[in-house]
Amino acid sequence: MENTLAKNSNIVWEKSKFFINRAVIYFSFLLLPVWIQKSLEINIFVQSLMMLAYLMFMAGQWYLLGKEIDHRLKIYFRANSTIDRVLYRVVIGNATMMIIFNLMSFIPDSVIRHFFWGFFVVVGLFYSWPTRGKIIQESVTSQFTEYKYLDAFEKTVLFLTIAMFFASMPSFPFLSNLETFKLIVDPEEKMNGQLWSYLHMNFFPFRRFPHLMNLGWSMHFYFISFSIYLLAFYGILRFFISRRLSILGLFALVSTWSFSLFLKKDIYTCASTTFSVLWVWSILWCVKSSTYRAGLMYGLLCYAGVTLNYNNFFLFPVGLGLLYFYFLRENTEWYRNQFVKYTSLGMFLVLLTLITHIDLRFFEHAMSLHQFKSYLSVVIKRKAFYSLSFIGLFVFVLMLIKPKIKLLSNLTIDFKRMGELGILVGCVIVLGLIVDKDMTKSFGILWFVVFLSILPLEWIFQSISRLRSRRNFIYAIYILLCLLDSHFEGRIRMLYNFYQSPPDIVEFLNR
Repeated sequence: MENTLAKNSNIVWEKSKFFINRAVIYFSFLLLPVWIQKSLEINIFVQSLMMLAYLMFMAGQWYLLGKEIDHRLKIYFRANSTIDRVLYRVVIGNATMMIIFNLMSFIPDSVIRHFFWGFFVVVGLFYSWPTRGKIIQESVTSQFTEYKYLDAFEKTVLFLTIAMFFASMPSFPFLSNLETFKLIVDPEEKMNGQLWSYLHMNFFPFRRFPHLMNLGWSMHFYFISFSIYLLAFYGILRFFISRRLSILGLFALVSTWSFSLFLKKDIYTCASTTFSVLWVWSILWCVKSSTYRAGLMYGLLCYAGVTLNYNNFFLFPVGLGLLYFYFLRENTEWYRNQFVKYTSLGMFLVLLTLITHIDLRFFEHAMSLHQFKSYLSVVIKRKAFYSLSFIGLFVFVLMLIKPKIKLLSNLTIDFKRMGELGILVGCVIVLGLIVDKDMTKSFGILWFVVFLSILPLEWIFQSISRLRSRRNFIYAIYILLCLLDSHFEGRIRMLYNFYQSPPDIVEFLNR
C-alpha cells in the first residue's frame, strides 16, 4: 500500500476499491434485520446464526467507533498484545454507543426509526468514504495477524476453545412478554433502565417480533458478555504468561464443567458475574498504556459496569484511588491529575446512573466467607487441572514476598505487576464478601483459579526453554487433561435439545 502515497500511484482506483469493498460489506450486514425478520418460519438454528452475524456486525461498529475516538482525541497508547487494542476499542465504543442509543430513546416513537436507520447509514458512509489515510490505515483483520504464526498445538487449542464456547450456549427460554424476560434476568433489579433502553435500541429492528427480540437479548448476554470476559482474561494472562499458555488458559476456563453448570443454574449469570475481570484488566492496561487519556476508557467502562449492576459503583473509586496513589505513583502529579480529569465523563455518568436507579440497596447481596470457600472447593473438585492452583498459589505468594529467591530465578515475569494483580484480586474478593456476591460467584473469580493453575506451567516451560520437544509433550498432556473432563458430549446434547425443543416459561421455571 506504500505506492498509494506516491504521485504516480493510481489513487483513484485504490479509493474506488476501498469504497466498494467497505460499502458492500457494511450495507450487506445492515440488511441482516430485514433477512432475520423473514426467517420467522425458518428453523431456530438458522435464526441463531443470523442473529449471531448481527451481533458481530454491532461489535464491529463498537470497534470502529472506538478507533474513531482514538483518532479524534489523539489517543496513542502502548499495548501488551493486539487483543488489548481490540478489547480497549470495543469497550470504549460500546459505552459510547450506549450513550448515543440512550439519548436516541427520548425521540418520539413515530420518528425514532428514521433516526435509527439514518444513524447507521450516515456512519456506514463515513466509514466507507475513502481517504489516503484510511487506505493505508490498519484494518480490523490486521489486529489478528500475530495468530498467523501459531503452531499446530496452539491452533488446535484455539479451535477447541471456540468450539467449546459455542457448544456451551445454554437453553434460553422464549417469552412473549419482554417485561417477564427482564424479571427473569434481573429479579433483584440491579440493572439500570439505561441498559434496557440500550438493548431495546440495539435490537430496534426486531421490536415487533418479541420472539426475535428475546433471542437477540439472550444471545447478546451470552456471546457479548463472554467474548469480552474471555478477551479480558487473555489480556491479563498475556501480561505475565506466554501466548501458548495463555491460549491454554482460555481452554482450561471454557472446558470446565462448571462453565455449563453455572449457566444451567442461572442462565444469565454470564451478564452479572463477568465484569470484575474486565475491571482488573482495565487497570493493568491503564498502567501499561502510558497515557493519561486512558482515563477516558476507565471511566466509560465503569459507567457500563454500573448500568449492569449498581453495586459495581464501588469498583470505580477503589480502582481510581489505587491508580492515583499507588499504580501510577512513579508518574508526575500533573499526569495523575490529567488521568482523573479524563475519567470525569465516566464519573458524571456513574453518578447519573445511581441517581436515576429506582431502588438502591447496598450491602444486601454479599457472599459469606463460608459460601466463598464452598464455591472454591466445588470449582476445583470439578476439574482435575485446577488442582495445580494450590501450587500456583504457593508460587504466587512466593513471588510477592520473596521475588529474588533462587527458585524463581528462571522466571522472567514482571513481579511488580504481579503484586498489582494480587492487590486487585484482593479488592474484588473483599468487595464480593462485603458488597455483592456477583463479583466473586460463578465466573467472578473462576478466571483467577485458572490463572493460578497456569502459573506452575509457565515456571516449568521457562525452566526447560531449550527443550522444545519436551515442552510440546507436556503441553499435549495438559490439553488432554482439559479435554477429558470437559463433558463436551453433554454440552452438545444440551445444545441439540435446545434447537429441537426450546424451553417455554413453564419448563424453564421448573428446572
